[in-house]
Amino acid sequence: MKILIALSRFPFPIEKGDKLRAYYQIKELSRLHDLYVVCLSEYEPSEEEVHEVKRFCKELYIIPHPKSLKYKNLLRGVVSSAPFQVHYFESPAMKEKISYLISTINMDICFVQLLRLYNNIPFGLPTKYFLDYMDAFSEGMKKRVHYSKWYEKPFVKEEASRLRKFEEKIAASFDGYSMISKSDTEGFSESLRETIQVIPNGVSDEFFITKYPSIEKRYDIIFTGNMAYHPNIQAAKFLVQEIVPVIEKKGMKVQVCIAGTNPSQEVLALKSENVEITGYVEDMKEYLERSRVFVAPLFSGSGLQNKLLEAMASGLPTVTTSLANKALKAKDKKEIIICNESVKFAEQIIFLLNHAPEAAEIARLGRLFVRENYNWRACNVLLDKALQNLLK
Repeated sequence: MKILIALSRFPFPIEKGDKLRAYYQIKELSRLHDLYVVCLSEYEPSEEEVHEVKRFCKELYIIPHPKSLKYKNLLRGVVSSAPFQVHYFESPAMKEKISYLISTINMDICFVQLLRLYNNIPFGLPTKYFLDYMDAFSEGMKKRVHYSKWYEKPFVKEEASRLRKFEEKIAASFDGYSMISKSDTEGFSESLRETIQVIPNGVSDEFFITKYPSIEKRYDIIFTGNMAYHPNIQAAKFLVQEIVPVIEKKGMKVQVCIAGTNPSQEVLALKSENVEITGYVEDMKEYLERSRVFVAPLFSGSGLQNKLLEAMASGLPTVTTSLANKALKAKDKKEIIICNESVKFAEQIIFLLNHAPEAAEIARLGRLFVRENYNWRACNVLLDKALQNLLK
């Protein structure tokens, strides 16, 4: 098949969830199909970054989309009913390029990652349109309201409301849809929910391999992710400000690592003698292998968390919330530890740090669970089948 893939970001380097999903979907689909990738980028990728993606593409087009244009677009969102992020990523140049490619190359499918690109897609052309919603953004935004600052709440509430209506409204423009987890489809109408293909994320094989067998265990606790992303910011703050003090009151000192790109000022302010804020790291596997326990106190956001997959695949006993495990579906006290308040988090972390055999068993079963249920090759077999079915 000839597949046009439309992305809101250049998919490399991989430091955000949408980029990770796009990169591995492109990599796997390229084994069977000709891919024409059109993506926005607010910066000019390096030659090495372009080469890393281009080797999987028949053709690759990078549409400049600077922040200045994004903020200008946002002004139109004030008098619109569409989500602010749809305006933020609006690009006439991208729409023109996609229209040209579909019209001249006879594309079988136009694959769109995320509803934020809706205004950039030329509908009505002779091709099939497929939307990867990824997550239920409206639900994630709705949960975010509670943890937002007072001056952010009106904007976040409005965006959640707009997203909820928009998610259903735009479905009529597409021939097929996918989401990362079954739980994310629950807020949709029954008729739409029945047509959405559940295509999970996988985890790269490198996370199952021990790269640094003799490495020093420098950190007792690690949390990873894009540290400019609101749910991750709140999780990092909860870990350092709510969980760690309880651990210390119980007589244990712990070293904490918060590793991930673009740490916000709120995250940077958490840095101390016992808390390291790394910013972007070249090899996240190294930091995971330097750690004893992975802790993800996520109380907002939605979908399957890649950070959990990577930590569990790396052989770390993992502690998280029931919300974060909703899509993952690992067994509590067997493959993962579930907690929802600071004292319970602290108790479980102390237990794992003091009971090596039990921690090792949870880590072993967690790694096995991820290996059996989440790998990119199997996930993308589901995606390929969904796209093949469109043409039938």
